[in-house]
Amino acid sequence: MRTVELKPVHDAKWVAILFRGYHHNVEKEAEMKGIELTGLGENATIIHQVRRGRNEKNPFETESFIKNNKISIDLTYMFDTPEETSLSKGDIEALIPRVLEAHKMLKKEEGDIRDGDIPMTGWQNLPEEITVEHLAGLKSVTSELSREIDAFVSLGIGGSYLGIEATFRALTHNYFNQLSREKRGGAPEIYFLGQNMDPDYFRDTLDMLEGKRIGVNVISKSGTTTETAIAFRIVRQLMGRNWGEQSSRFIIATTDKEKGALRRLADNKGYHSFVIPDNIGGRFSVLTDVGLVGLAMANIDIEEFVAGFKRMRDVTVTDDFWQNPALVHAAVRYAAWSKGKNIEVVATNSNSLYPVARWMEQLFPESEGHRGHGLWVSPSLYSEKLHANGQMVQDGERNIIETFLLLRDHDNRIEIPRDQEDLDGLNFLPAKGLDMNFINRKVVEGPAYAHYLGGVPNMTIEIPNRSAYNLGQFYYMMERSVAISGYLLGHNPFIQPGVEAYKKAMFSLVGKPGFEDNAKKMAEDIKRMERIEVHA
Repeated sequence: MRTVELKPVHDAKWVAILFRGYHHNVEKEAEMKGIELTGLGENATIIHQVRRGRNEKNPFETESFIKNNKISIDLTYMFDTPEETSLSKGDIEALIPRVLEAHKMLKKEEGDIRDGDIPMTGWQNLPEEITVEHLAGLKSVTSELSREIDAFVSLGIGGSYLGIEATFRALTHNYFNQLSREKRGGAPEIYFLGQNMDPDYFRDTLDMLEGKRIGVNVISKSGTTTETAIAFRIVRQLMGRNWGEQSSRFIIATTDKEKGALRRLADNKGYHSFVIPDNIGGRFSVLTDVGLVGLAMANIDIEEFVAGFKRMRDVTVTDDFWQNPALVHAAVRYAAWSKGKNIEVVATNSNSLYPVARWMEQLFPESEGHRGHGLWVSPSLYSEKLHANGQMVQDGERNIIETFLLLRDHDNRIEIPRDQEDLDGLNFLPAKGLDMNFINRKVVEGPAYAHYLGGVPNMTIEIPNRSAYNLGQFYYMMERSVAISGYLLGHNPFIQPGVEAYKKAMFSLVGKPGFEDNAKKMAEDIKRMERIEVHA
């Protein structure tokens, strides 16, 4: 609205004219309607959400569905780039005996795969072991809770957070919580806490929960993970102040079967609980109850999700190298690392798949980052990041490989309208019948070619569409790939001593009991350092 500054005027006629103009503008604004999305049709993502809420399923067990939902890896631009450290197909062929030996050891649960006394390979055959009865029981609990709440909060960090959020965001509306409950398919609003220690983020999220009935799933094997435990303590006390002893009905604990602080609390308070398996690490746990509870709460079809995992397990159990995408993926990445590549840009043309790239950002670095080994994974959303760091990818240091996550079919199609003036020169697009979807695909295909010529080896993993089945397939393929990577690099991919190092330092700094000696050592080390500070 235009602001009109009134100065002292002695002529009543001019005062009247000024106010008449002001009121005219106000009346015009009052008449203006809100925008209507004419000519666009319904949002297919919302249609999918509503159908899931009605328990309408994709035909994921049919041959035609399986045939139309196969993930592919295109290695065309991975080999023979115009730079000194170029990969060749021969480099991969030379690795095949080592890869097959590693695969045989993995299937036999041999080699450096243990955390303590436990082989951490329970994820391998989990898709075969999950029963229909277990899924039905889990859905019964989440359905009952969903009917009583307005919002659901998932509390967890790392593997107890990233896979759940990635799957949720990949399969739902980008502004899910701003939609009506009907358009969410009957699901409550979904929020995530306990994944960082930012007090502003935490408070802002609580503001979104004010006045709502909430349910909580706290995910922690020990119950003492700092970020998650603090978040749970705060939320649990808020729930207690509002609802007293009744609040226990709205809390789920996903934790160790028998031991740990959260297990004791769950038993004492009578929380409904689910189990984190001993032989599956956090970053491999999205198919366990760690992931399934939150996904069921959001009406994600967890039976379809399991079917995708199972199908890729069946595909990747073979020792036929070129018929096993997990083995090929592991070999290509290892060969690239051996040639001096230490950064993997994982880029996607889909906002929905960007959180999946962030899931990969944990899976690979945490599994591979031992003794100076491994590829750093840098998630990127194209074409946004092409305007941010595309110059570095194209012309920077040649220590990069690139993996594109290409979504073949988006939920919606957006046509580009013809414009009478055509000042932007884009009328050629609708004239050729090209839509936004066509151009978005070129956001991958164009950079793939350009970056290849710039000396960046790259591969494209094409995911057919946004479905629980395809995400299940993709997750399992990546999990098997990174397990093989551990054998090739010569270390255990299922432990994370570096993560424990940061926890030890943080506990010492905050004065946690039992860390006094380390705190004293840290204080002495810091005191000996020259303090260098630059002030503006």
